[in-house]
Amino acid sequence: MNQLIDTHAHLDVKQFKPDFDSVIKRARTAGVTAIINIGPSINSSKAAAQMNSDQIKMFSTIGLHPEYVPLANPLKSIPLKMKALERIYQTYPQKVVGVGECGLDYFKHKEHITDEEKKAQKALFQAQIILAKKLHLPLIIHCRHSVISGLQDAWEDIFDFNFSGVNGVFHSFTGSKEAAQKALALGFYLSFSCIITYPKNNLLREILKTTPLERILTETDCPFLPPQHLRGQRNEPANVLEVIRVISEVKGLSQEEVAETVYHNAQKLFSIV
Repeated sequence: MNQLIDTHAHLDVKQFKPDFDSVIKRARTAGVTAIINIGPSINSSKAAAQMNSDQIKMFSTIGLHPEYVPLANPLKSIPLKMKALERIYQTYPQKVVGVGECGLDYFKHKEHITDEEKKAQKALFQAQIILAKKLHLPLIIHCRHSVISGLQDAWEDIFDFNFSGVNGVFHSFTGSKEAAQKALALGFYLSFSCIITYPKNNLLREILKTTPLERILTETDCPFLPPQHLRGQRNEPANVLEVIRVISEVKGLSQEEVAETVYHNAQKLFSIV
């Protein structure tokens, strides 16, 4: 197997503290040679930038997930948070390879997201688009729709932003065929996680089938979203091999060809070696 890369992991979380070295060893055994640890908050962005391993190349990103949107005086607090993220980049310029995860998340179990929350999320996302352009870094975009019918979808709103001058990836893609086409038309990549192993995700596998291999990335989003045979358990970078396996099956290509192309895609987007 060629080199594998997990382009979206959260190894700084507490779930990995007891057996971090074993997690890295299993990843290396599976063929993983690079991991991008994602910063969904200021503290996580800093922790991700500080992570190292003598077995696997470690990179990181800086960002604020929409769930961390500041609702109290966002016009004042968002610029301050962007400065904090930029300071992390300035401290670890060789480590930080992207901005995010950032975007829109309208998911609510029993209630509508408020107009105030939507407005603040959009302001936070716009600020990170500007930061990505300033630092010449790609965006790692999180987009999650509402479960309540009749509410304007985050996937509709996400494409109202102006992405000229910036590239990036829609991570753990779960959008529609139309959303996939719009993302690809913008020049963005689609990243697929272990959810493509779930039996009910036929539509996602159809989207995968028609997405050019040269525009695909792989991730685990660990410790979340484990593959089907590990549902209910902690996910980890070694399972990115399951994503490669499904892509190979859906596209009728060898796992070696898929792994090699996906790794090249990541190198191109994130400017890593």
